[in-house]
Amino acid sequence: MSGHQGDRRAATDVTGRRNVLRALTLFGTGALVNQLLPFPGQAFAQDAAPPAASPPAPAPGGESSAGKPGHYGPRDARGEAAEIYQKARTSLYPICRICPQCDGVACAGDYPGIGGIGSGRSFQNNYLDLQQVGLRMKLINGSGPADKKPDTSTVLFGQKVSIPAMAAPVGGVFRTLGQALSETEYFEAIVGGCADAGTLGAVGDSSSSPRDVVQARIGVIGRHGGRAIATIKPRQQANFIEVMRMAEEQKAAVIAIDIDSAARYGRAADPRAELSTKTLAELRQLVRATKTPFVIKGIMTVEDAELAAEAGAAGIVVSNHGGRVLDYTPGTARVLPAIAKRVGGKMTILVDGCVRSGADVLKYLALGANGVLVGRHLIRAAYGGGRQGVKLFMEIMRRELETSMVMTGVPNIRSVNRSILA
Repeated sequence: MSGHQGDRRAATDVTGRRNVLRALTLFGTGALVNQLLPFPGQAFAQDAAPPAASPPAPAPGGESSAGKPGHYGPRDARGEAAEIYQKARTSLYPICRICPQCDGVACAGDYPGIGGIGSGRSFQNNYLDLQQVGLRMKLINGSGPADKKPDTSTVLFGQKVSIPAMAAPVGGVFRTLGQALSETEYFEAIVGGCADAGTLGAVGDSSSSPRDVVQARIGVIGRHGGRAIATIKPRQQANFIEVMRMAEEQKAAVIAIDIDSAARYGRAADPRAELSTKTLAELRQLVRATKTPFVIKGIMTVEDAELAAEAGAAGIVVSNHGGRVLDYTPGTARVLPAIAKRVGGKMTILVDGCVRSGADVLKYLALGANGVLVGRHLIRAAYGGGRQGVKLFMEIMRRELETSMVMTGVPNIRSVNRSILA
C-alpha cells in the first residue's frame, strides 16, 4: 500500500464526518513543524505548514492509536487524571476526541463542537505559537534560601488566587458540548472546582437563552461566593446592563464582555440580545455602569488594547475565541508581547489559547500576561470528573507551575519576566 493510500484510509477511519481530501491536507504536513525557528521573534506557526495530527483515538470501546485499549488524552496522564480523560472521552466523543495533544488538527472545522472555525488554523496557531516559546533552566540560586518553594499565588482584580490561571467562559453548553452534562451541572463543576482549588471559575453566556435560563446560569456564581468571572456576550446596551445587574447581585468577582463573539449577530431570539461590535463610547458606558472590575475579552491587536485602556477597562483578555470566530488569525502567544509592551501596567492582561500545563502558564506570564484562562482542558476535566475533576486538574497545573518556577529560578509570580525565555 502506498503512503498516500495509507494516509487516506487512516483519515477516513478517524474523521468519519469529514471528506478524505481535507483530512489528508491536515494530517500530511507535520514534518515541517520541527523546522520552525525558536520563539521569540522569527518564524511562527501562521507562516508554516499545519502540524501533524495528534494520533486521534477511535470511538469508545476501540483501541487507541497508542495501542492501549481505552487510553486517551496526554500520554503522561496517570492515576485519577488518566481516568478522567477516559471518562471525558465517553462523554464527549465525537465532539472531542481527547487527543494526546490538543492541537486543533483532528477537530478542525467542527462547529458546533470544539474545533477551530474553517480550516482550523487559528486554533492550530494558538497551539503552535505557544509551542515555539522556550524556557531557560536556571538552577543556581545566587541569594536567598535554596530550599524555599516558589509562591504560585497572586492577586487579580482584588482576588487572591492560588495560581494565575482561571477558567475560560463557555457559552451554549448543550449546543457546543452535547448533553452529557446539563448546563447547571457544567457550571457547578467549573466554578465549584476552581473555587476548591483556590482560583476563579467562569460562567459563559448564550444570547439565544431566555431570561430565566440566563439568571439560573449566573446564579451558580452566587452559590460559590462570587468566585467567578461572569462573561456576557456583546448584547445591545440595555440588555447587556440588565444581565450585568444579575451578575452584580451574585457578587461576581469580574464582569467581562467577549467582544470576540460579535460576528455571531442575528442569532438571538430577543432583538435586545442581538450581538454587535462596540464603539469606544459604548464600552465606556458599560465600564461606568458597574463598580465590579470590567474586562474586555477578544483583544488581538495593540490598537484594540489601547482603546480598551481608553475605555477605562480594568483588564483585557488576549484571545481569538479559541480559534472559533475568524480563520487564519495568529496565535495569542504571537500577539501578546506587543500588547503587553503597550498597555502592561495600565491594566490587568489575561490571555487564553491552548493552556494545558503549568509550563504553559509560566510561558504566557513571561510573555507579559498577568494571568491565563483555561478552556478546553477544563472542559475535559468537568465532563470526565465533575467538580472534583476540575479541582484536580487545576491543582496539577499549580504543581507543574511550581516545578517550572523551580527550574527557571523564579521565586514568585511577580518575579516572572522575559529573562526566563530561551
